[in-house]
Amino acid sequence: MFHAETRWRSFCLLMSKRFSFTFPEFVGSLADLGTLLPLLVGLIVFNGLGVMPALVLLGAAYILTAIYYRLPVPVQPLKAASMVAIATGASVYQIRAAALWMAGIMLVLAVTRLADKLNNVFPRVLIHGLQFGLGWMMIRSGVKLVISFPDGLGAVVHGTHAAHSAAGFLPSRADFVTALALLVLPQIPLTIGNAVLATRDCALRYFGKAGERVSPNRLSATIGIGNLAAGLVGGMPMCHGAGGMTAHYAFGARTGGAGLMIGTIFLVLGATASHWAGALLPSVPAWVLGAMLAYAGVRHTMLAGESLRSLSNALIVLSMGAVSWLQGNLLLALGVGVAIRLLVRGAALLPRRKWAD
Repeated sequence: MFHAETRWRSFCLLMSKRFSFTFPEFVGSLADLGTLLPLLVGLIVFNGLGVMPALVLLGAAYILTAIYYRLPVPVQPLKAASMVAIATGASVYQIRAAALWMAGIMLVLAVTRLADKLNNVFPRVLIHGLQFGLGWMMIRSGVKLVISFPDGLGAVVHGTHAAHSAAGFLPSRADFVTALALLVLPQIPLTIGNAVLATRDCALRYFGKAGERVSPNRLSATIGIGNLAAGLVGGMPMCHGAGGMTAHYAFGARTGGAGLMIGTIFLVLGATASHWAGALLPSVPAWVLGAMLAYAGVRHTMLAGESLRSLSNALIVLSMGAVSWLQGNLLLALGVGVAIRLLVRGAALLPRRKWAD
């Protein structure tokens, strides 16, 4: 009897360290909604993503992520893919095809352990440049929403759902081709840089030895599994993210309890979606969605602050941000960042000319 009671106390102590349900933990669980909600609602409103599968899958992903990592690892939309999908009016089946593409890519990275190897060679300044560029893309998209749709979203929702109602269960070959070119290629560098490598960096910084569980290979695997489910059932394409982990941590989340709480909320909302979604979403003013998206973009640009303190790194980050703002293409921005970094490093290796007096 004594041994059983001792084991139970040890188990409770261990669980309290891994899953806390305090008020700060709850507040921290809500801290990433400024990034999550604008893109989630945008995919539902403008692209016709189903409310119930999107919310239920999001809730399940948060709960399973919390149990697996035992830390406040965020579940976020695939930002670049979601933004491009919203801006271009991509169909639900193109979005599902993009999720399946990302599932295959990330699971290959996990199985081959290539994600851990990339962690050792991918420069942080390029990670910051991608984060900075994406932030400006979010700001620009938010401003466009405010200007272009000053009224409610009822007509947009009605037209979008009608346009996507007559399709088959699985994406077509054309959907996969379009999704690869339009949604997946711009997303890959951001997912590897921010959702895998930068998230790993944040976990070690915030949680020390406990953060070692958040490895690049494991992050790639959970992103792959989440997107496989999203592609099959029509949920939101998802990833993790350094900005989301920072938000959770800054507002008080320290354990997997944060994910369990926010995940349960999304599950309940998803289970009752048919009772409120049809009346609520069409009445949402577009400027509110745009303002939220722009605010999330401002927050995301701040992740590049460390690199902006160095002149050479600032040149790379600002150039990547300018390309992202002007072209809306993170893959092109990454290419520009790599080129400038090579030029800067090459110039640093040139011998300095000595001038005679």
